[in-house]
Amino acid sequence: MMTSTPVTQQQQTDGRTVREVVEFNQELVNEVWCRRIFRQILQSLELQYAMQMPHRPISPDTILVLDSGDPMLLPSQDVSTAWSEAGDLHDLAAVVHYAITREYPPAAPLLGRTLEFSDGYSDTFVAAVDRCLAPDPQQRPHTIEQLRNLLGIVPLGPAIPTQPAAPAPQPEPAVSFLTEAAPAAEPGGLKRWLLLIAAATVLLGALGALLALLHQADSRDTVTLALPGDTPAAQESPASPVPDAAPPVATAGAAAEAAPPSSELPPDLVPDTAPPAAVAAAPTTPAAPAAPVQAEPSRPVPAAAGATYKLVIKPWAMVQVDGVDRGASPPLKRLTLAPGQHTIRIMNPNFPEHTVTVNAVKGASTTIEMDFSEEETP
Repeated sequence: MMTSTPVTQQQQTDGRTVREVVEFNQELVNEVWCRRIFRQILQSLELQYAMQMPHRPISPDTILVLDSGDPMLLPSQDVSTAWSEAGDLHDLAAVVHYAITREYPPAAPLLGRTLEFSDGYSDTFVAAVDRCLAPDPQQRPHTIEQLRNLLGIVPLGPAIPTQPAAPAPQPEPAVSFLTEAAPAAEPGGLKRWLLLIAAATVLLGALGALLALLHQADSRDTVTLALPGDTPAAQESPASPVPDAAPPVATAGAAAEAAPPSSELPPDLVPDTAPPAAVAAAPTTPAAPAAPVQAEPSRPVPAAAGATYKLVIKPWAMVQVDGVDRGASPPLKRLTLAPGQHTIRIMNPNFPEHTVTVNAVKGASTTIEMDFSEEETP
């Protein structure tokens, strides 16, 4: 039996954009609110970079603040959308700057300004936002880790592996969706092109390794879970050979039964024909009740088989079973759960998570379907 709380499209999109919050309720904007925007959007970007997933340009109109207060970056179906990590960090800081000052694009740094609806922003927070928007791209943070260090933010979950960095000594130019002045031409243009080509080669190699890893994981997409109660049954199964000691008793009993009674033999042959084995077996006659043990030997108790759940998730999600990570689906396609009740969490950073409670029955087979693409905001 499977129970799940249905989530409608309206529930998924209940909320307001950052622009709507600033225009109608700017008193909600403070440092705690802004840090929550930074923390969760950075976590979402980190996961999208690892999965090579496109996203919409970061602006006050593409960051949605749900009724729960959680921000969400709206996804994009356009796989050709250009992005760069440094450019996304610049645009995210511009959105936070707009939430504080209502200036978009930013007109001046935050440091030294008197801010409306301000409860007092810390110096480290103001300095981090201004550094992301510095006129010189070389002074800006170029990675999510650098921006987290500036803000003093601890990641929400375990570190997600990203593509290896290019060996170029100079960072790639930031691609921002805000209008910026074109950088001045440098004399070493040819050298810069060679570095860009080397970086592209490294990224292509890393992408090939990722595809090979996903292909290898596809052959091991079945996860078997066993309850603690299954272990004693498996340990007791080797004890079945114990009844091997019963045959000597049964043999003695059979010899006693095969010997003809003395009344059927001639009197003169009774003492001569009585075999020593029969005499020796006579004292063991009380052990005859052990014969049924040989007729019905103990059999090993097989470990309880579980239920199989086929996963059909679009476009993708992280799967947890009873608080244990089982990886991303796809490539994960099936779960084999031991009999009993289990809690399955299906998580995509761009949408609220789904929790499924299942009661696994021996030999049962069920399909769990979840299509996040149908829940996307048009």
